[in-house]
Amino acid sequence: MTRFIQLCQAVERWLTWCTITTWMVAITSARAVHPRPRGDVSACKLAADSNVYLSAGFGYELNCAPSTGTLNAFMIFVDFSDQEATETPQSLHDFFLPAAAEWYATSSYGALTLNVTADTSRFYRMPATAASYGWARGLSYETHQKYIQDALDAYGQTIEPTDVLYVVPTANAAAISFSPTFMGDVTTRAGVYVAKKSVTFGLDAYTTWKYLVLNHETGHTMCLPDYYPFNGSATGLFIGGWDLMGLISGPSPDYFAWDKWRLGWLSDEQIDCVAEAGSTTHTLTPIENAGGSKAVVIKHNSTNVLVAELRSANGLDSASCSTGVLLYTVSTTTATGEGPVRVVDVTPRSDGCAGDKLNDATLSSKGTSSYTISEWGVKVTVLSESGDGVEIKVEVS
Repeated sequence: MTRFIQLCQAVERWLTWCTITTWMVAITSARAVHPRPRGDVSACKLAADSNVYLSAGFGYELNCAPSTGTLNAFMIFVDFSDQEATETPQSLHDFFLPAAAEWYATSSYGALTLNVTADTSRFYRMPATAASYGWARGLSYETHQKYIQDALDAYGQTIEPTDVLYVVPTANAAAISFSPTFMGDVTTRAGVYVAKKSVTFGLDAYTTWKYLVLNHETGHTMCLPDYYPFNGSATGLFIGGWDLMGLISGPSPDYFAWDKWRLGWLSDEQIDCVAEAGSTTHTLTPIENAGGSKAVVIKHNSTNVLVAELRSANGLDSASCSTGVLLYTVSTTTATGEGPVRVVDVTPRSDGCAGDKLNDATLSSKGTSSYTISEWGVKVTVLSESGDGVEIKVEVS
């Protein structure tokens, strides 16, 4: 009997030790990988640099058009004595709308309504020939302003103050070759205020970019930068075809989660912020679908972050040739056209897809599942995938 009691006591001590050991292992494991982000989301809201043109940070000020609620615009149609219209204003209106407005409704998850009032009664004749405007890349502020004020003179009617003025030329105006945005206040020659910004469409809308040029240029009125290089390099140099503010005709044109957050289309609750060293796990749902967690933002310093978001071949990205977790860096001190956003090529040995090397730069369990940005001390790994989203691990050293 004594031996039996001693045996029972030994077993009891062993079970207690196992329980304590198991509990300690569980606590150690929980400390090693945090299921929730370690940083307050406000730590990842990098402030815009007011000295950098169209800085990609939060709070950039340049009398920007509204990005939530209703963006109001007025549209007029013009032609020229040397390049007369043969179509109707209504046909050009229908070229852009309602498709462009629907694009914003989808991308913003209903947060932005584009409301365009258009005078489709006739084309208004510009006072100068199309050729005389010297339309070329590098168009000066003064030349652009003159064109807009000539259009307002030709229109000759009062326009109630609005957010954006759209000036649409006849598709026959080959001399008006491209579609820039005027980023200053729009006024008549008499100094009457008309709009915060103006988009002046050109031939490239009709021949190349189609209605999406309206979404790209209106993005500028909301103070979004260009993500293609201004130095003449390939359009997809920095981001491939991943965002409309780069290659307009790219296979995945929906806006980056970073910009959707800045524009007010994503809430703070949909963003995970990592601002400290350690290991954390996160769930992401596709950027193309409303609801759910949309981005993990890893803060590098006060001017740079790394963003992870999930892209699918749905919605505005239905033509995407690659899906998975997209990684890109954001710099608030890099100006428009110089690469403020740069997609990380996690598949450097691939030739890409849809005409650009970066178009397949996504992490997935079926391909490259983990990538380390050594200079930042960050490793991102896809842990699991489902029809609803992915789970990723972020390790910051």
